[in-house]
Amino acid sequence: MTANLATSALQMALDKHRKLLIVHSGMGSQYTNAEFNIKCQNYGLKHSYSLKGHPYDNGRMKAFHSILKREEVYLKVYKTLTEVQAGIGWYITFYNHNRISNVA
Repeated sequence: MTANLATSALQMALDKHRKLLIVHSGMGSQYTNAEFNIKCQNYGLKHSYSLKGHPYDNGRMKAFHSILKREEVYLKVYKTLTEVQAGIGWYITFYNHNRISNVA
């Protein structure tokens, strides 16, 4: 993961959803890079970081990413970016509306 990749992903999210207010990330070099932070400042975004030594700050998202990979990504071979976006988009809708979970 590079600063350029993280910044490009942020730009894609901004292009699609202009109402972003907060970006939460870990403290990896791709997110603490000046390029990424300037992009946040230019759009008036608050950049929130997980605390150093507190890996559970973002535990729910890490758990979701693990499930997403296990139940969708690792089971398919995607040929194009469009296929990736469609598959992950479908899974997020499925996860939020149809998937049975153990959460009460």
